[in-house]
Amino acid sequence: MGHDPEKLKAFWEYCSSWRSLATAQIAGNAAGLAYCIKVLDIASPRYNTGAFIVLFGIGLLLGALFFLIVSMLKAGMTTAIVAQEPPTNNLSDKATYYFGLFSLWGSSACFTAAILLFIYRFEVM
Repeated sequence: MGHDPEKLKAFWEYCSSWRSLATAQIAGNAAGLAYCIKVLDIASPRYNTGAFIVLFGIGLLLGALFFLIVSMLKAGMTTAIVAQEPPTNNLSDKATYYFGLFSLWGSSACFTAAILLFIYRFEVM
């Protein structure tokens, strides 16, 4: 008896949506970081870019970590579905899950904080 191809296809679509979110986080944080580095080239920038670089940089790293974790989970679960193994509940799976949540929310929080700080800085000026 083989694996259920519909179950595998549904899981791949589920992972695809999470990977799309991770890609959007990476793209948004990378664009913000690139803009900050471009502003550093200006002779006298109007505002301090250090906070933005830190926030976008951390967001970029956490977004990349989230993308990696989703890819690892997809590979592991695909192997388990094809081999018809029951899901495991060991400590490394739980740690990977919590690192994934931390990287997802951390990247989103850093991006949001950088954008709000950007809005605040130009509102005050």
